[in-house]
Amino acid sequence: MKLPGKFIPITDKEILELQRTHQIFADCYLTSSLNAFCRTEKGRNLLKQNIQKSTEKGGGFKIHFQDIKSKPEDVFVTAKEISNLQLTDLLMNPIEHGFKENDTQKAVEIAMDKLINKYPSLKSLICMYATCVESFEYNFPSLFMKIFTGEKPVVINEKTLQMTLKSKKDKVAELFKELDKSNGDFNFVAGTGFKFKSGFDDWHCFTVESVNAHLNTINLHNSRTCNTLTLDFDTFIKKFKYLVGYISKDFTKK
Repeated sequence: MKLPGKFIPITDKEILELQRTHQIFADCYLTSSLNAFCRTEKGRNLLKQNIQKSTEKGGGFKIHFQDIKSKPEDVFVTAKEISNLQLTDLLMNPIEHGFKENDTQKAVEIAMDKLINKYPSLKSLICMYATCVESFEYNFPSLFMKIFTGEKPVVINEKTLQMTLKSKKDKVAELFKELDKSNGDFNFVAGTGFKFKSGFDDWHCFTVESVNAHLNTINLHNSRTCNTLTLDFDTFIKKFKYLVGYISKDFTKK
């Protein structure tokens, strides 16, 4: 499907709105990654390049993925498809969530849904076993980042069997220093695994807002609740499973 008319990049205002929007579906891998891209100049330029709106009234979106089976691919999403996407239970009964929905986020979600239905391997095998309503729910942020940007992200411990970062403590400490030196110029997501009484939702992704290597603290944005939590380094190592993302100076996309 290809929509008629001309497409233009989303605006800075729309990117700011995207950064503030809530996660509604079980797709924290996607919402936290988009939130991370909203926070840097290179990330915002990438969003403008990859997410474009139709100039026609009632038009839709063109979502560009830079690496689908080693080739770029555009996915077109209509305004009707965006309107029809709603949170439901397994019996398709609507669920009231009370959050303001964001058309840009929904367009990317629908585009991912179409891609996964076309290329099932774009959903991690282990995530296929999770009970979900929409195909785009449950996945790994590294997979989304790779197909969206065309570049492999830095990945620490994402797909191992280890449920904490304890064995990667030195590597994470070095990354903390790099992120701190970058003055916030990075796009990273941190994720939990399964850990009994961890105090955090299992298998949930957070956007890394900032890191202070001197104080050994990390600020994490939760797109599910749209709030920020601050953790010390040792707590983060014990409670979180992985880190995925880019430091802008090493990220070649303009």
